[in-house]
Formats: sequence, C-alpha cells, structure tokens
Amino acid sequence: MDQLIGRCREGDPRAWEQLIRTYSPLVWAVIRSQGLKQADGEDVYQLTWQKLFEHIHKLEQPGRVAAWLVTVAKREAISRARQARRMVSVPDPADFLLPADMAVPAPEEWTIARSDGERLRTAIRNLPEEHRALLELLFAEPPLSYDYIAASVGMARGSIGPTRRRILAKMRGELGGGKTG
Repeated sequence: MDQLIGRCREGDPRAWEQLIRTYSPLVWAVIRSQGLKQADGEDVYQLTWQKLFEHIHKLEQPGRVAAWLVTVAKREAISRARQARRMVSVPDPADFLLPADMAVPAPEEWTIARSDGERLRTAIRNLPEEHRALLELLFAEPPLSYDYIAASVGMARGSIGPTRRRILAKMRGELGGGKTG
C-alpha cells in the first residue's frame, strides 16, 4: 500500500484509479451507513476523495489510508445528514400562502408598520456603536454562542445578558413601550 500511495503522491493517474477502485466499496459502505439520500451520498463520496487528493502528501502512515478514508467519509456523511435534517421540505409552497383577505395589509396598517420600522431604525442608529454591535451579534442568524459574542465585543460572558436587558429597556423607553432602567 505504501508503494501505491507513493505513486499517487507522484501524480500517477493509474495509481489513483487503482486506489479509488480498491477503496470505493469501503467509502460507499460508510456513506450508506449514515442513511443519506443518493445525491447527498454522491457529494460526500466526491468530497472524501477530494480531501484525500488534497492531503495525500500529509499522510503520516500511508498504510492506514483505509482508516483515514473511513474517518473522513463518516465525518462528512454525518455533517451532511445534520444539514439535511435542518432543511425543511415543503411539498407544496401554496400550503403556506395566506388567504387573499390576509395577504396584503390595509393601507393604514402598512403606514403604521412603516412608521414603527423607521422609529426602530432611528432608535438603533442612536445607540452607541458598541451596543449596536452587541445587538447585531445577539440577533444573528444562525444564533452565535455567548463565548463567541463575548470575544467579538471584548466583554465578559456574564455581562452580555444584563447589558442586553439595559439596551432593550432603554430602546423600549425611547419608543414609548414601557419603563426604562
């Protein structure tokens, strides 16, 4: 096996063909064990071989290429399976349409919403830069960890919640939505 890996490292296409032919069943078995759909499995298969191509010169134990392929294929398949679970399949987008009488707000509702939105944007613009940065991170999608936010804004993790409450209370007061402080 060391000799075959050596030939692959030298760029020998026949060696690559032999390596892929030898280990394809193993890679596919690992991918299928994660229950991926065919298209996702094919993507993981390609990615696994791409990663080997990119890292073959870094393999410290060429004789353990099978274990390396199993590890990479399994990690990528698990990652792809997690991504697939996060996606929501919508059989018919029409199922999510609102009835005609609810689809478009009345002109007065639209005007109020526009006015409220402008007031909110103004209140945010009037915040100190560090408060705007904190709110932006707190309301990011996907949500960020408090550890990441703390490091990003240079604040102790335990100070984030109390600071957020003070900022939002101040904004509520400015917008006329309640007490401040």
